[in-house]
Amino acid sequence: MPSPIEVILVPTIMILLGVFLRYIGFLSHEDRDLLSKIVLYIALPSMLFMNLKDSTISSDMIYLPVLGVITSFILLIIAYIYCRANNYSKKATWTIMIGASIMNTGFIGFPVSLGVFGNSGLSHAIFYDLSTSILVIIYGILLAKEFGGNSREVLKKAVLFMPVWGVIFGLIFNVFNIPLFYVAESILDYLSQATIPLIMLSIGLSLDFRNVGNNLKDSLAVSAIKLVMAPAIIFTLLTLFNIKGMAFNVALIEAGMSTAGNALVLAIEYGLDADLMGSIIFTNVILSVFSLTAIISFLT
Repeated sequence: MPSPIEVILVPTIMILLGVFLRYIGFLSHEDRDLLSKIVLYIALPSMLFMNLKDSTISSDMIYLPVLGVITSFILLIIAYIYCRANNYSKKATWTIMIGASIMNTGFIGFPVSLGVFGNSGLSHAIFYDLSTSILVIIYGILLAKEFGGNSREVLKKAVLFMPVWGVIFGLIFNVFNIPLFYVAESILDYLSQATIPLIMLSIGLSLDFRNVGNNLKDSLAVSAIKLVMAPAIIFTLLTLFNIKGMAFNVALIEAGMSTAGNALVLAIEYGLDADLMGSIIFTNVILSVFSLTAIISFLT
């Protein structure tokens, strides 16, 4: 079994490859949008479907999205208290609250869970990631109300969010034991294998060194909330609910993930502080290399 640092090094090096390809001009910052669309609408739904259709679904998986939502709302409250203590504006407050509570349970959580615990870990991570999808929808509606926007458009995007449909159809094929003919299975398998590399490259293209220094204080504060407090909170919840085994391990790893890229999408779409959110995400990703290594070491 690879060491914790080796597990983290694999996605880290792939992310740095994306940074390097952007630096030499082979790919551009704008190319991340194309890669993200391929991931969200083709590769990731295929991977979710292929993993779930043959997985053994246990009862403890049902707890994971619930615990994920509870943890995120506790983080939201902590971030709100921090912003009130610093007398921040409404825009900055919402930026920090969202940055502190939305976890990158998919784009980084999936490859890390897969690398540490194999397909069983990925199956559990998929269930935990449902909490992030739920939060993105809730925040979209709240931000539309607070800063102006179309709530119907948010719900429309939620309905058309393909990864959720990958999960739904994967569960249907699993529960009813529906066979998949060879051609479809082979195509979906090939597409699913492209998911992790494309995710890592997309993150690398998204990382931005600019404005980090100007927002370092808040970025470090959010990093402390996300990377230290979140695992401590989920550990307490898992202990209270007496959840053990793979569900315990994956939940602890997923709770320690950096801020999700969807947070930046929300910040841009609803006029929050996009520079601050970009700095939060960048700082989180870098520091999570060390915090995730510590969590994996603890679990293994």
